[in-house]
Amino acid sequence: MSSTPTVSDIIDQRPLSGVQWWVLALCTLVVLLDGFDVQAAAFTGPAIAAAWDIDRAHMGPVYAAGLAGMAVGALLLGPLGDRYGRRPALLLSVLAFGGFTLLTAWAQNFEQLVAMRALTGMGLGGALPNTTALMSEYAPRRQRNLCIAITFLGIPLGGIIGGVLASWLLPRFGWPSVYIVGGLAPLALLPLLWRVLPESIAFLVTRRNLTEAAAILRRIDPDAALPAPTGGQDAPAERFPVRTLFAPGYAGDTLKLWATFFTNLIAIYFLISWIPTLVVEAGFAITYATWATVALNLGGAIGPLLLAHLTARRGTRHMLPAALLLAALSVVVTGRVHHSLPLLLTLVFCCGFFSFGAQISLNALTAYIYPTHARSTGVGWALGIGRIGSILGPLVGGLLLQMKLGLANYFLTFSTLLIAAALSAFTIRRHQPPA
Repeated sequence: MSSTPTVSDIIDQRPLSGVQWWVLALCTLVVLLDGFDVQAAAFTGPAIAAAWDIDRAHMGPVYAAGLAGMAVGALLLGPLGDRYGRRPALLLSVLAFGGFTLLTAWAQNFEQLVAMRALTGMGLGGALPNTTALMSEYAPRRQRNLCIAITFLGIPLGGIIGGVLASWLLPRFGWPSVYIVGGLAPLALLPLLWRVLPESIAFLVTRRNLTEAAAILRRIDPDAALPAPTGGQDAPAERFPVRTLFAPGYAGDTLKLWATFFTNLIAIYFLISWIPTLVVEAGFAITYATWATVALNLGGAIGPLLLAHLTARRGTRHMLPAALLLAALSVVVTGRVHHSLPLLLTLVFCCGFFSFGAQISLNALTAYIYPTHARSTGVGWALGIGRIGSILGPLVGGLLLQMKLGLANYFLTFSTLLIAAALSAFTIRRHQPPA
């Protein structure tokens, strides 16, 4: 047996270096821009509906198209990260969602808008599994959950920044201005990513590119020897890494992860897509719709940090289902508040706190479960299956709105799905233990 320490050994034993801080900062920035662009349709939906004389309830296909694109992007670009590297797959994803977001500003009709949102979604869907895999492979074990949580803070932070920026841009420059800003920002980031972002050391080792792996590793530890493969669970990259998801020992957890992603993301994207409209439906001024979006994303920014700390200390077996059950409680109570804006905003904050927090813990758990040669694929396919389910969130929300069943029933429907997510999460076998 070789006495040479593995990549994981070296990374786990040292504090975060400059290289790792750069990876954390750049991955977080990519996800922030991802979060801005994925929620752009929610920010601009009421304004587009008014400008084009469309019933707000008929905007569901616009929201669903983006999510459909995200599903395809996660399913296709996740495996590309395992096949060709996290770095090229991530650069391609940023180019795609930046470019198509920018082109959305020139959509002339409803059909073009739906098409642009679908193409944007493909890039958005490819970014998340590759940032998750890259960050999990650069973070020390004791800080891995926190680093992934910080990375995924980009989604709610992008929502907060986008909500505030949209409230300023919309009345002054119209809805296309949101997509111009949302498209130019990731395109401007690309040169920095190209120059600074390193490839995953663990991926390089699986491809037997030990010289490049050692060069990056020595920026973390100048005395590090050539890295050995990262343990018995890892193998050279294979042509079809999806097969690993159904290999003995992984198949059951793969299906349970997919069920949890599916149900939780339905609820999350119902909230993201329809909270602004439902606030107006409850009788509050349209100005407060943006406040609700900010409250949802603020909760989603704080929740993952606290849950990452708790899951690092206690593991995910009980913390993850508990967070999903508290999300279900928050959602069902939100649907019964109609007259108090402060209470409504507080409850929307709690919805974001627990549902987003649970999702980030779930992403980290998925990266933990799968080996290096299938990690990006595992996260990508879980997100992709989840996106397929989340397409139903905006569509069912729009259907319920057209049926005029009342806010309580809208929220009760999605609360039930969160309870199902909690039950599915509890049955996963390979839960992350305390650090």
